[in-house]
Amino acid sequence: MFHQILYSLHIIGMVTLISIGLYLFFNKRITETARKTLALYMMSAAHTQLLTGFILFFLLLSQVNHMKIGIKMLLAIEVAVLSTIYRKKIAKDEKLNPVFLFVILISSIAVTVIAFVM
Repeated sequence: MFHQILYSLHIIGMVTLISIGLYLFFNKRITETARKTLALYMMSAAHTQLLTGFILFFLLLSQVNHMKIGIKMLLAIEVAVLSTIYRKKIAKDEKLNPVFLFVILISSIAVTVIAFVM
């Protein structure tokens, strides 16, 4: 039961992270207040992904492919750090390069592909 709840939270975090990232990347007419709020939600989703991923890993320690999990964890840490930096820069109204959000999106999608394809 606990495993299913954590797995559901992990999937919800993934969907939230990717959907908010896509929305922020492709919607150019978004207000700054909405951008700040969505950046906060994206950061929270990235941290949820990281936390639930670590917990799921330690629950299923003997049943997982450690190479796959290691790559996923490195990418998840990268996404969490980059989304936190993105959130802080948006909160301070600093100018951001659009490539920054693109890297967050590509890394998030890469983690998802690794999880479901490999």
